[in-house]
Amino acid sequence: MKRIYTLSLILACFTMAHAQLTIEQCHKLAQKNYPLAKQYGLIEQSSSYTLDKLIHTWLPQVTLGAQASNQNETPSFPEQMREMLSTGGLDMQGIAKDQYRVQIDVNQVIFDGGKVSSQKAITRAQEIEQKAQTDVDLYSLNKRINELFFGVLLMDDRIKQTDMTLEMLNGNLDKLMSHVRNGVATTADESLLRAEIMTVEQGKTTMQWTRDSYKNMLGILIGETIGDRELIKPSQAEPFSLTSNRPELQLIDAKIATLDARKKAINASVMPVISAFGQAFYGYPGYNTFENMLNRKWSFNAIVGIRASWSLSSLYDRKTNLNQLATSRQQAELQREVFLLNNQIEASRENDEISRLRELIKSDATIVSLRKDVRQAEESKLRNGVIDIHKLVERITDENSAAQTQIIHNIELLKTIYDLKYTVNQ
Repeated sequence: MKRIYTLSLILACFTMAHAQLTIEQCHKLAQKNYPLAKQYGLIEQSSSYTLDKLIHTWLPQVTLGAQASNQNETPSFPEQMREMLSTGGLDMQGIAKDQYRVQIDVNQVIFDGGKVSSQKAITRAQEIEQKAQTDVDLYSLNKRINELFFGVLLMDDRIKQTDMTLEMLNGNLDKLMSHVRNGVATTADESLLRAEIMTVEQGKTTMQWTRDSYKNMLGILIGETIGDRELIKPSQAEPFSLTSNRPELQLIDAKIATLDARKKAINASVMPVISAFGQAFYGYPGYNTFENMLNRKWSFNAIVGIRASWSLSSLYDRKTNLNQLATSRQQAELQREVFLLNNQIEASRENDEISRLRELIKSDATIVSLRKDVRQAEESKLRNGVIDIHKLVERITDENSAAQTQIIHNIELLKTIYDLKYTVNQ
């Protein structure tokens, strides 16, 4: 029996936790559900393909070929020399005009001056930069989540307050009906109170529609149906620091890292390339020219060696390319300064707004309490048969407005705190 009770308690706790939703959970769910999240995998795949191609640069480059040709002239001995050699029994026909070969060429890079390694560095830097850009795009979702989440909280609290107001109005309507039956109050007084109740109910309907709309949009963003799940009101803890840690700063760092990698690639492009090569072919004529003049048989031929090449044309634009990169780096650093300045201004504004709202909230409770005292005084008059429904409705409306203002200030405070957290990413 004890085990069943424990299991039931655990199941109840799990169900309760599942029925609740925090703003941090919404942030994570939205970033996981948003289609752009798939971009990370695509970036990694693209980078992997590029790196594989660069690795293949160090593999031997093999070329197979076949050739058949006919020349109008070929190397041959002068006629007098041919006659002289023929008297000695040598028939020097010369190289045939029809030539054929099947060949294979192999080239293996030994030293490339750092070209491949610099291209690898660029590919990795670009991967980090693209992921940083995706981080920035996804981070902007948090702002939209905050708007909808606190919109739902605001509507929930306002609906609760409206229900309390309706309860007061209906309670006073019951007292008024008793006075109408006793002839102390008129039906006009009853109509006035009923009209006020209907007006408040209309306002509640609008609030419910707005709340449901916010919930639907929030559910679409996080990829889950919210339904009756309770949104947990977050704490009023402010960021411990106003130092910005926004993903835009990481993106700028990634852009600078890519520029540094490109600079190394420019320096590597002016370095010589050393490679080993080999060629083998079977055909006619071969490398032994004199033998090919005596007979026109196909033969196997091969050559191996080391080759060094240095493209001097890369030196022409080196200085210009380096200057362009230096300018791009300065632009990135300027972007950082501008972003930090604007971010600091926004954080300061939101911090001041938090202070303003805290001051307003201190007086809200007093205002609501005073409005409540005035309303209770009017209700006391109604109980004692002193009928002034206009004043009573005004006092109930005043108290409701004060309570609604208090709710708005409280939710605005929470939202502004989270706006500040969004601004500095803390």
